[in-house]
Amino acid sequence: MFKRRRNKETNGRNEKENRRTEKENRRNERRFGKDLRTPTDSHNLYEEECTELLKELLKLSSKEASLIFKLSQLLEEAKIETIRLSGLIASCKLEDKELASELYKEFEKMFSKYVKKGE
Repeated sequence: MFKRRRNKETNGRNEKENRRTEKENRRNERRFGKDLRTPTDSHNLYEEECTELLKELLKLSSKEASLIFKLSQLLEEAKIETIRLSGLIASCKLEDKELASELYKEFEKMFSKYVKKGE
């Protein structure tokens, strides 16, 4: 059997590829400069303030959403009560037409305010 021998040229190339300078060595800590992501004291304070403000903003946004939801529920309730009132006025019309016409004038204001506006 023949033994394969490497020539000097191939060995030299492999050695050059295997050798690396300190700048190329990825494990070398001195390869990189100062880590800019590491916060200093002033940056820490700024980040804490930002975090607190974001938490406050989140709480206020939650309260705003809650109030908007409550307002929409109240508007729906007002619509329902206005429609119920129209039924009561219609039943009142059978008993007393004059009273029903007075109530109907007031009802028209509420109807335009709560029912027509929401549609």
